[in-house]
Amino acid sequence: MPKYSIAFITPSKRQQIRHRIIEEENRDSALEKFFNEEASEFYSADDQGFYYFKDDFFDEITSSGSIIEID
Repeated sequence: MPKYSIAFITPSKRQQIRHRIIEEENRDSALEKFFNEEASEFYSADDQGFYYFKDDFFDEITSSGSIIEID
């Protein structure tokens, strides 16, 4: 199963970086697992919250996240 290195700058007053190595079947599953375990406290813990998390994560101008598949 592929592994993904995921880093995310939290959207809080005191910004922090959350980083994890996650093993999942695909990139979207890994990102959702990361959201549920590391970032849902900053968004609503539902599909809409995950949507906004991904929007922030992949924003073309102010991207707050990075995901890389590793061997």
